[in-house]
Amino acid sequence: MRNTIQTSVPATFKPSGGIVTQPTAEAVEPPPASPAADSDLNTIWQQMTTEDTAATPVGQLLTLLGLRLVEVDPEGLENGTVASFIGKVGEGIVVVPRTMPQADREPIVRRFLAEIGTEYKVLKERDPNGPVFREARLKIECFDWCVEDHTEPQFADDIIHAGQPAELELTGENGDRVPLLHSRLGVDPFSPDAVQRDPHVVVDDEQSMYFLPPMQALEFADEMTDFADEVRAQARRAAQRPGDKVPPAAEPGHYPWCHTAACTTHPWGDGTDRTYIEHFGPDFDMPIPEGMHLPHDRMLHVALGVSEEFGGRPEISFSCGGNGVLLDEDGTDQAIANLEAALSALRAMRAQMVQEKQA
Repeated sequence: MRNTIQTSVPATFKPSGGIVTQPTAEAVEPPPASPAADSDLNTIWQQMTTEDTAATPVGQLLTLLGLRLVEVDPEGLENGTVASFIGKVGEGIVVVPRTMPQADREPIVRRFLAEIGTEYKVLKERDPNGPVFREARLKIECFDWCVEDHTEPQFADDIIHAGQPAELELTGENGDRVPLLHSRLGVDPFSPDAVQRDPHVVVDDEQSMYFLPPMQALEFADEMTDFADEVRAQARRAAQRPGDKVPPAAEPGHYPWCHTAACTTHPWGDGTDRTYIEHFGPDFDMPIPEGMHLPHDRMLHVALGVSEEFGGRPEISFSCGGNGVLLDEDGTDQAIANLEAALSALRAMRAQMVQEKQA
C-alpha cells in the first residue's frame, strides 16, 4: 500500500477557486467564486473556448474544476504509467511523479482535463518508452453497481469497474464542505494485484488510496463505528459544562443504572434482621428470526445486575435458554469479542450472497 503521496497546492491561487486576471490600469470587478456543484463546474468548463483553456495556466484550471495535483515518488506509480487521473469534476486528483519537469507535466494534465466530466473516471498516461498497447473492443461483464462507461474502446489495462463513491465531509469555518474520506466499490480485472482483481472497497483519505478486500473492509467499518461512538461520547462530555443539567444521582444503596422499582430486598435467612438487596439494571433480548422455532422467543438474553448475597459485584446474566451464566468483567469482554467475530462473519456472508456462481 503506497503512502508516499503528498498534496501539492499552488499558493498563488485565490481561495475561491476563481481565475486570477492580469492587473490593468482600470479597476476590475473580481471574478465570482466558482460554483460548488459538479454540474456547474462542468458547465463552466464546457463553455470555455479552446483559446480560453490554452491561455489559462494549468494550475488555475485545476482550481476552477475542484481538482488537486498530487506528487508521488516515481516508484509509487503503476508500472508503465507516468501519470494518472482519478475522480471527476469537483473531486479528482492528478497524480504525477515529483521528479517530472513542469514542461512535461502540462501537456499530460491538459490531456486529462480534455477527457473528464461529472462521471467518475480513471485515466492513465503511458510511458512512451514502455511496451506498446493497442486499443481493442472487449466484451465486458459488468457489475450492477458499476458506473463506468464500457461502450468505447479502451486499453485492456485501463478497464476498471467503479461504484458510486460514499463521501465523509466536515463543514469548515466558512461553511464549505471539507472532504475527509471517500470509499467506493471497485474491480480492476487486469491488475497485477490479486486483491484488486476481485470486488473490493477503495478508501481514499485525500493522501493515499487503500484497496480493502471484503473482510478487511468490514473490519475497517467496525473500527469506524467504534470511532463514531467515541466521538459521540466526547461530544457528550464536552457538552457538560458548569451549569448544565446532569443526570440525577443514584438513590442511596443503589447503582446509577439500577431500576430501583425492580430491585428487591431479601432476608439473609440466618435468624437475624439483616437483609441484602438484589439489584436489577438494563437488559436486552435478541429476538429469533421469523420462521425459526425455539422453546422460547429470544435467541439471547443479557442483563446487568448485582446480588449482594454472592459477593456484591456487578455481573451480566448471559443466557439463550437452558442454563445461563453470570459473567464478570473478563468473561463479558470475551463474550463481546465472540459476538463481534460472529457479527463480522455474518456481514461477510451477507456480502458474499450477491456473488454469482462461476461458469
